[in-house]
Amino acid sequence: MKINQRAILPVALTLAAMLAGFSSLVMSAHNQYTWAARLIILSMILDGLDGALARLLKGTSSFGAELDTFVDMTSFGIAPALLAYEACWRNFGIWGKVFAGFMVLSGASRLSRFRIIDPFRGQQGFLGLPITCAGGFVTCIIFAAQSGAIQAWGWDGWFNLERGPLAWSVWIATILMLVLQVSHVHYTKASKHPVIFLAGVVLVIALFVNVHLMATVAALGGCVGGLYFAFLRPIFHPPDATPAPPATPSENPAAAV
Repeated sequence: MKINQRAILPVALTLAAMLAGFSSLVMSAHNQYTWAARLIILSMILDGLDGALARLLKGTSSFGAELDTFVDMTSFGIAPALLAYEACWRNFGIWGKVFAGFMVLSGASRLSRFRIIDPFRGQQGFLGLPITCAGGFVTCIIFAAQSGAIQAWGWDGWFNLERGPLAWSVWIATILMLVLQVSHVHYTKASKHPVIFLAGVVLVIALFVNVHLMATVAALGGCVGGLYFAFLRPIFHPPDATPAPPATPSENPAAAV
């Protein structure tokens, strides 16, 4: 296989995103839930940078596009499911296993369909909710619950992800997101405006700052953004046109990394 030198740096970012997702799995297995959450969000930013850099350098490749799919499954399907299970769903008995399995299967189905029917790799919008939305929402809400700030603020009486009204609301919203991933609801692509991307970078930096207030507020802000994108964006930002007809992988030899 001929190596496109312009694709080396974007692919390196994709591999870094994969390592961040894998490291999140390791952290969840060792009960380091806040670090597991941080690494998922870091992977999300790296995953956004690789494609943008590939297009900027004209270094897109089919190899990068396929590798990116594995990153999405690892970092935004499996890693959030394991994080949620270890931090919370384990206490739900058999239903915890069902929720975790449903998250993984929904993500796998979403990505498989994405590879088959979208020759533009999401550049012209999405059919079904992107996998990063549900994964990011679950990650941020668990980070907030595990950060220690909730207890410091005296919110632990009602901010409970295992029982009570908030738990029901959060997990019902999560299930709806997982259903939307495999739905036929059309989503427009999030804005490419630098201010929007900068806000995401600030969110990641805030999550790594060892200050409960800043990190937890950033995580809660991520939750609100996820809810808006999943349930309100199709209403307030409907797609202008029907997505392009299905295409086989061979019709997309220069997919974005």
